[in-house]
Amino acid sequence: MNKNKTYTTFDIAKILDLSPTTVANWIDSGKLKAFVTVGGHRRVAREDLAEFLKENRMPLPSGLAGGSRLKVLIVEDDTKFLKIAAAFFRKLGGFEVFTVANGFEAGRIMESQLPELVVLDIMLPGLDGFKVCEIIKSLNRDTKVVAVTGYDADNVKRRMLGSGADAYLTKPFSFRELEKIVRDLVGDPSAA
Repeated sequence: MNKNKTYTTFDIAKILDLSPTTVANWIDSGKLKAFVTVGGHRRVAREDLAEFLKENRMPLPSGLAGGSRLKVLIVEDDTKFLKIAAAFFRKLGGFEVFTVANGFEAGRIMESQLPELVVLDIMLPGLDGFKVCEIIKSLNRDTKVVAVTGYDADNVKRRMLGSGADAYLTKPFSFRELEKIVRDLVGDPSAA
């Protein structure tokens, strides 16, 4: 990934699903650091855009992180599985790993850390995975959610995917299968 990448106002508008005028206003008001090319075009460095998004508590698209690690949140009330999954992501490389055992804590981590990926158990105490997934997607629709459950049924799968999950796995599953899904959803974070 090119760490020296720069973006036009149109690139940023497309990435953030905004109008180019909004981006230009951020630049012109000094809120978003930019430079002007010899031809008079505004350009924003990857690092400056990432910093602006973080400072303003806006979601950081996974491809924008550059050399930084992607954040993964694992939401699971089974402590044994939670530890194994966390170790898997640390070994995979390129991830900063956050773990919680319930849906309420998941919401707190979502707001403070803005992870790019969430591995979400469906059967949780308090808020179930269906509701947690809806909350995650309402906070950042670009966050990828992999739902995991030991209670597989077609209606559960349909409901979870309907709640916004990007992938669905039934326990027990192969971590090789999870790795393939992760790479399909967020790319190879260890290559960043």
